[in-house]
Amino acid sequence: MEKRVLLYYTGGTIGMVLDDKGDLTPGKPGDFTKEVKRHPELFEKEEEDGWIVLPQKATDDCPSQYIVKYLIEEVEKPIDSSNMLPEEWNVIAEKILYEAHKFDGFIVLHGTDTMAYTSSALSFILPNEFSKPVILSGAQRTLFEPRSDAVENILGSLLMAGCYGYHPTIQQVSLFFDNKLFQGNRVTKFDSNSFEAFTSPKFKPLVEMGVDITVNYTERWCSTICHTPYRPLGNDSDARLLVLYPGIQEDFVRSALEHAGGVVLASFGSGNVPSFDWLQEAVKEASKREVLFLNCSQVFKGVVVPIYDVSSWLTEAGVVSGRDITPEAALTKMIWVLQEDLSYTERKELLERSIRGEMTEMIDPK
Repeated sequence: MEKRVLLYYTGGTIGMVLDDKGDLTPGKPGDFTKEVKRHPELFEKEEEDGWIVLPQKATDDCPSQYIVKYLIEEVEKPIDSSNMLPEEWNVIAEKILYEAHKFDGFIVLHGTDTMAYTSSALSFILPNEFSKPVILSGAQRTLFEPRSDAVENILGSLLMAGCYGYHPTIQQVSLFFDNKLFQGNRVTKFDSNSFEAFTSPKFKPLVEMGVDITVNYTERWCSTICHTPYRPLGNDSDARLLVLYPGIQEDFVRSALEHAGGVVLASFGSGNVPSFDWLQEAVKEASKREVLFLNCSQVFKGVVVPIYDVSSWLTEAGVVSGRDITPEAALTKMIWVLQEDLSYTERKELLERSIRGEMTEMIDPK
């Protein structure tokens, strides 16, 4: 059986080359495609119209015998992921939807710095009924260098999108890195120097590739409350990320809340915040202006649970618990919610529920 995959290169280290100064810079158009063909793990032959056939040996241990073919498309101007904006998320989503009838799966090659933001954003932007694999990946070392992790990440992504795309748990937005496939809105970058750059601190990987390939879930998480349509994101949502720290000043907080549409509150520990009178007053005043608040723990494996008296005022002030949501998913969800043409109360209800499996529905504080 034949499976067709789009390998969409948007930018990032994986496709960069060294310039005369020894700095990484985007290569010339077509350089990345030529380099992929140089690696026997990724290239058996090229057919008409640019289709590349993945070597059959690469798919020998897959559940069914598939012939995986893929097309490579490079954007005209590769984007450094530090420059990624919501409008670029929209372009990627629109590309996937436009090409959906041609391919069985999609791989988006992307810079690692903001990859977790993009994977989270795409999970909200793409409509619920879209059920093809969308896998983000990249590399810590460029494909053009020896000892690169790029080959393994591309190969693993192709196997997931091609050979395992029939599996419901993989028919969603995900991120593949260092032999693990993570749910796209449950992942975070935690190491800038290791090939194991990403992890999912509060949610087990969807797939783990070792001697054997293990799929850890039997079905795709699906919201019970809505089937959301395609919803592009804008740059004008007025979503803010407010990171609390010891000694935070009133003027700074009030400035951050002014003209905000929604605020992700990066709190301490289990969702704790200072009990300062001025902070309570500032948050309550903003809530009266219908500013949305989502509480997200700063702790790597932190979960927001209401067990400390110091933060008991948050619920009264209208702050929504993000439970075990990551900061990347919290911010992109806030941007998405602010795009919805809904009332303040309806938007709060969306924040409180897990829409795309981005957080656990209920956490028992005990």
